[in-house]
Amino acid sequence: MSTATPEQCDYFSGPGTPSGLMIPQIMLPHPTIDLYHWSVIACDQHTASLEYWQETASITSAFPSAYHLILPEYYLEHPDDIPLSKRIQSINQTMAGYLEAGLLRQLDPGCILVDRATPDHPRRLGLLLAIDLECYDFTPGSRQLVRATEGTVVSRIPPRAAVRRDAPLELPHVQLLIDDPQQTVIEPLYEQVQKTGTEPIYDTLLMQQGGSVKGWFFPEGAPQLNKALQALNRLDSLLRHGLLMAVGDGNHSLATAREHWLALRSHVPADHPARYALVEVLNLHDAGLNFEPIHRVLSGLSAEALMNAAHRWFGSHPEHLDQQSSAAETTEVLLPMLSRCHEGQLPLPVPAGKLPVAVLQPFLDHLADREQVQIDYIHGIDEVKRLADAGFIGLLLPAMSKHDLFPCIVRDGILPRKTFSMGEAYEKRYYLECRRIR
Repeated sequence: MSTATPEQCDYFSGPGTPSGLMIPQIMLPHPTIDLYHWSVIACDQHTASLEYWQETASITSAFPSAYHLILPEYYLEHPDDIPLSKRIQSINQTMAGYLEAGLLRQLDPGCILVDRATPDHPRRLGLLLAIDLECYDFTPGSRQLVRATEGTVVSRIPPRAAVRRDAPLELPHVQLLIDDPQQTVIEPLYEQVQKTGTEPIYDTLLMQQGGSVKGWFFPEGAPQLNKALQALNRLDSLLRHGLLMAVGDGNHSLATAREHWLALRSHVPADHPARYALVEVLNLHDAGLNFEPIHRVLSGLSAEALMNAAHRWFGSHPEHLDQQSSAAETTEVLLPMLSRCHEGQLPLPVPAGKLPVAVLQPFLDHLADREQVQIDYIHGIDEVKRLADAGFIGLLLPAMSKHDLFPCIVRDGILPRKTFSMGEAYEKRYYLECRRIR
């Protein structure tokens, strides 16, 4: 039996499939399963809201559901009386039970065109396929085909790796972006199903204000799918910069999948299913895709203490300025600051060409390391206001233009951690499909 080696990214799943990709065998819930109760939001959302996950648990308690197959990251940050090891054991047992009971059906090799509607956008298209983890690297400055867009906190990988280690299935919430302004890859697939009146393979409403989602299956070798894959090979970002896809959501989940594969590859076949990760590919230029800021919420200090600490930090740490920048090229950006007893603004000196978050984050990391301050990353102003009313301090960040993403990755290699969010929290990917990884 051949084993995988640290080879270059040169794997092709079949004729016409671009390097770095694989046509997967996707699994879906059995047709008798209610998809409304099955589908739940990505586990890395609502990390400060026990109420959200309690409500999800209540909704799904009497039904087969993806909720029983995931570990909400809320419990990584806020352990309760159930040990994480017990939660992970329950996940693995439930996965095995669902497989044995025939609650999941495996499709032939192929891809799924995803059409997601949310309260904010009537349509956001995606293409579900698999990537070769040999062609992805989260190291800053990586030149791989698939690249991280934000700094990866390596300490966040082990607890996520513990979930994946013995799991027979993966459920994808990773979303990768392509820069396709001419809409040559995903959009023609949608035009095809609309033209032919093809029935979707699934169609369901989503709980907790998630909108709805439907999907159409394209078997491997289908002419329109082949055209989409060929169009990927012609993307300007690939031809000019060797960049096929950039991570939009699920950075740490994809990093965990890669680390899991690296731990296995010396003693498993080169085509082992753990070598690949199921992902949804989105076009950066999709009208249904907005970039939203990820706000910061702090605990462990007062608003006055935060302002004083910022004054000391930015007065004594001028390294936030680029060497080629001068004081004249620095703009003061005022970040709205919310707390129960105070609403004000936190001034940031931002050099030309830098994002405010790139200036703010080193300061916050310093507070977390030295002052025992806790930081949470929150989607949506309403949630920040709720937490501010509960005694936390909220810092509201401006949005990054999505059209700046690929130029920034090519130029800088990586963005500061938690720079942007693809839409609001309720627009995130819901678990529906899955794939065997053992």
